[in-house]
Amino acid sequence: MSTVALPTPAIGARDVVRELMQLIQEGGFAVGDRLPPIRDLARKFDSSTTAVRDALMEVQALGVIKVVPRSGAFVQSCTYAPLVNAFAGAVDGALLQADSNLFHLLEARQLIEVECAIQAARRRRLEDLLPVREALEQMDAAFELMHTDRSEQGREQFVEADVRFHLAIAHVAGNPVLETVLRSLLASIRPHLAQIPWARDRREITREAHLDLYNALLDGDAEQAGLEMRQHLKLAYDGLLKKIWSVPRAHSSLSPGESSPDEDGNLPKQSS
Repeated sequence: MSTVALPTPAIGARDVVRELMQLIQEGGFAVGDRLPPIRDLARKFDSSTTAVRDALMEVQALGVIKVVPRSGAFVQSCTYAPLVNAFAGAVDGALLQADSNLFHLLEARQLIEVECAIQAARRRRLEDLLPVREALEQMDAAFELMHTDRSEQGREQFVEADVRFHLAIAHVAGNPVLETVLRSLLASIRPHLAQIPWARDRREITREAHLDLYNALLDGDAEQAGLEMRQHLKLAYDGLLKKIWSVPRAHSSLSPGESSPDEDGNLPKQSS
């Protein structure tokens, strides 16, 4: 009994987008080069001309190509920068719409930043660490202002320098996607950072934590850099969570069913 070979389904527009991005990246195209005609691309990707046409419009929306009627599609960018920028907007929108609380944001930040510290220590060149060092110096200046001036100026300057410090480390790690996600997370967390209590002894402990992390990066010690980042974030968040949970229960922002953390800022385990 003979069998009839079923045709292989053609790939859809979303798959063609990935194929097009890979073709532009690896196919030797330069900015201004014209892509092959739609029919040629459809044969190359084993897809329909409709799927290719839709994919070209999606890639154009990302800023990678420009489709000129009756002329073709022309390369505008040979990097993933437009794609990363589009991803950044998607992350920002998702964080605004997601049903997440501060604890979710802090947990996500720790997971990302520990890995960023590890990768930064492995990949860093000494000149890459200059922005990290500059942010450290800016934090020192802000600490001094906080000590001599009781206004909010020093605190605001410290928060700005602290954000720059952590983003600089993420940049050295060399993964623009992780850096993008971290930037969005920090934007969501930043309003809470000003609530961290900054007694003189705590400022000194924080300064030492930042310096220890910087030195681990300088030494290229990935394991130590990850450890220093984890400990540093735990110190910061313990203070923040204690500050938040010291607010009287009637004014807290607990959602229904949420429990208060213990004195160390840890949430109790949920019973099954």
